[in-house]
Amino acid sequence: MAIKILLMKIRMYKSFVCGVIAWLVLLGSPMVGASDWPMLGANPQHSSKGQVEVSLAPDERWQVNAARRFYASPVVVGDRIYMAARGKRVKALSVTDGALLWESAVGGTISATPAVYKDTLIIGSKDGVIVALDTATGEQKWKQKTGNKILSSPVVYGEIVYVGSNDLHVYALDVESGKLLWRYYAKDYKYGGLYASPAVDESAVYIGAKNGVLHSMDRKTGKPRWKISLGSSIYGAAMINDGRLYVGSYDRHLYAIQASDGKVLWKAELDDWPQGSPLLFNDMLYIASRVGILYGINAESGKLRWQLDLEEGLRHSPVVGSNGIAVIGTTEGRLVGIDLNSRELVWERFVEGGVYNAPALSRHGITIGTLDGVVVLME
Repeated sequence: MAIKILLMKIRMYKSFVCGVIAWLVLLGSPMVGASDWPMLGANPQHSSKGQVEVSLAPDERWQVNAARRFYASPVVVGDRIYMAARGKRVKALSVTDGALLWESAVGGTISATPAVYKDTLIIGSKDGVIVALDTATGEQKWKQKTGNKILSSPVVYGEIVYVGSNDLHVYALDVESGKLLWRYYAKDYKYGGLYASPAVDESAVYIGAKNGVLHSMDRKTGKPRWKISLGSSIYGAAMINDGRLYVGSYDRHLYAIQASDGKVLWKAELDDWPQGSPLLFNDMLYIASRVGILYGINAESGKLRWQLDLEEGLRHSPVVGSNGIAVIGTTEGRLVGIDLNSRELVWERFVEGGVYNAPALSRHGITIGTLDGVVVLME
């Protein structure tokens, strides 16, 4: 009996020690959590949904002047904010006060948003190189050369990073080593290219090209599944939900497409070019237009149900918190909060410089980078 009790105590002690070790590892690890925002649109499906509530009356916690300008969206993982600046640099800032923790130079000008997976940050630039940096130090881990500039924001799914290059190829790379797993050729015209970020689900990768063709390829092999020509150039990433793709085209339409075979289910007309990816909340899709109108379109039928004219230019996707408060910024630096439950504007704030990229939502609050190179955290 005494031996059984002793063995039980040993097992309990080992379990306790293993649990403590795991907890300590987690504390010191940059692992991506549910309340983080690790890539453009929050995830490979570009849902643009945060797992945290957005404040009904946000106040500025801090702001810092960090660079010349930001066209890329912020990425927030753990207690760090990662920003890709126009001036060929990636910066890591503290969420506490915006202090610079490290900065790393890359070869070319950056317009794309980074993606973070575990302890690796991946970014592409206009020199055509995809670079992986250590999230703790900013030191380079690997790089992979492509044949032309990269304006497409990378996404990570299943330890594979997917990114488009203007050499007209989609690249699938191993996150840890940068090894090329496959590449897919998206034929385009002479001045075409891949500007959109890939969207990825369990089965496939989807990406739109400047010539208006939306491509689908097998996620693991890169083999073509289908392609369909939409009305004009595709610059924003598709959003994936429940077997459907929703994507805007510069023919001034929002499309609903069946993910399995590329069948167009409906298209909705807009007043101007769509910006970024559509946001799905409940049964409504919300998409911004270049001239400043935010549309609400029924996701099942494609019928227009609501619109809000912000009277200033828009250049990115709206994002939404778990409580239904959506956030979008204008080219004049006006940041607004909209309750998508009531479809009413509930607050507005002003930041220094135009907002040309989607905010990031995390447990720390709302992070914004502006065209004046200012980073703001609101909570």
